[in-house]
Amino acid sequence: MADAQMKFVEEKSKGMGKAVTLCKVTVAKFEEAKPYALTIGGVYKAGFEKAFSDAVSMCNKAIQENKTIYYDPETPIDEIIKPDAQNFVSPASIADQINTPTHLDEGLRHLVPPAVKQMQDELGKILQQIVQDQFTKV
Repeated sequence: MADAQMKFVEEKSKGMGKAVTLCKVTVAKFEEAKPYALTIGGVYKAGFEKAFSDAVSMCNKAIQENKTIYYDPETPIDEIIKPDAQNFVSPASIADQINTPTHLDEGLRHLVPPAVKQMQDELGKILQQIVQDQFTKV
């Protein structure tokens, strides 16, 4: 939401007070989530740290621009309309998600295990022998 409000400010040149408040709320929410991201670690932690640093730099930029350019009073948190939760959810069938083959399976579907390959070769030789025997009888 803070990012959308910053884009709105860039386009309309108004609403920076609300943008500053949203940025501060965003950074506060990131701070609350930080222990969980650190616990999970790995790629998730790296992605979280990048998003967190982007949010902090956006907040600092909003505060600085509000002090030097816009002079807009910060909007109190209780006056900001909370978003509808359904706006952030895209309905998708769970069955479609479960039955979709993974990218890893898609790449490996043409690979044949060595034991199966050996059986295929043996079966091919047996069938070839049967066909030759039938044609040599004629």
